[in-house]
Amino acid sequence: MQNTDKPALQELVSPHSVDDLERHWPDKPEYFVTEGELSRLPKFLLSNELGSFEALARVYSGGAGFVNAGQSAAMMPADSSSALKLFKMGLTVFLDNITQFVPAAADFLRQLETDLGINPGGARLTAWASPCENGIAPHYDCNDVISIQLLGTKRFELAPVPEITNPYGRHYAPGAAVLDDMYPQITRGFPHWRDVEFKTVDMKRGSVLFYPRGTWHRTRASADSFAVSIVIEPPAAVDIVLEQLRLLMLQSPQWRRPLYGAWGNGRKREAAFAQAAALLQEIPTIAGAISPEDLVRSTLPEEHRLASIDRNSRFQRAPLTGVSLDKPAEAVDDPLQWVRITIKDEHGVEHTLGSIEIPQRYAEVVGWLAAQSAPFRADTVAAKFPAIAFDDHKKLLELCTKSGLLKLLWFPSLGGAATH
Repeated sequence: MQNTDKPALQELVSPHSVDDLERHWPDKPEYFVTEGELSRLPKFLLSNELGSFEALARVYSGGAGFVNAGQSAAMMPADSSSALKLFKMGLTVFLDNITQFVPAAADFLRQLETDLGINPGGARLTAWASPCENGIAPHYDCNDVISIQLLGTKRFELAPVPEITNPYGRHYAPGAAVLDDMYPQITRGFPHWRDVEFKTVDMKRGSVLFYPRGTWHRTRASADSFAVSIVIEPPAAVDIVLEQLRLLMLQSPQWRRPLYGAWGNGRKREAAFAQAAALLQEIPTIAGAISPEDLVRSTLPEEHRLASIDRNSRFQRAPLTGVSLDKPAEAVDDPLQWVRITIKDEHGVEHTLGSIEIPQRYAEVVGWLAAQSAPFRADTVAAKFPAIAFDDHKKLLELCTKSGLLKLLWFPSLGGAATH
């Protein structure tokens, strides 16, 4: 059954259903494959830029790398202008982000992000080109992947990584450099692919392979191969929670204070440890100020946050900014008012950031906004000027933020604690 609520995902999984896919991917250590004509897939895959690796290499300018599966799993950086030459030398070539170089790819990825319920920018399009008998050596990634075969044939061999679930950080291969972040994740010993049982997937033009993070995989092209991969990498919970905790803690002078004496001895060390112990006791209370909505909001681009202003949204006037009101444009019942947004430089000289045009009856609100020094909530503005509908307050706050007068804050308030 076709899923019209998730159109991008449905295009990729065709002729199967999204329900079929979600029984296997991405929350289980399983892969999922679909087969058929390339024409059944998203139309951007038929663009001239993806007609061949040579066509893509001509227009691409971004991060690139190469690998030789027969020698190492290590990806070596390369200049994008050398991509085609490296491929012709018999090496597997990787293009890190081709999204902006393929017409309509960005729009498709934004819809796919919506379908998957991940943050804007959480998916990117990459490209792989392997000459016959080359590919990539065994490794696992820390992101979910959708691989789409465009030209040629390639064999994937895949297996779960039983030692770790939801790996964090970067890809890993035995023998490669180990990042410090891996040590707390590896509680059952560092993984190795030598003892796992690989399963084989033969990819041809139109094949789509979905596999989750933490999957051993290696490839070998049986003919010159050209494929794209959609890399899905929304932020891990640990990253967005820790960032919100940090922004809350920065509001407290006690958390900003260095731990003088902690690396010394005697009474100063004891005092520093007592200071640290008191701070650690505060963490559960501080964490309680964070809502799930705060976590989501913090990952959004500002234009998305501005589109969802509500009564709890918090703002702060940008430093050294102000407003200058011109005379109303015309003598009518509700004349328009030009407002100049200004900023002073280090010498006190005033410069114009830009201008906004508003109904004159909003001029008092803008003047009030320009007079604020501390953060304030949208409902405070609404209570101060109740004659104006809240929807109009939202539009005005958005306009003043886009013009540089205000900053929409993306973190919660620490509340009653001393915050200066």
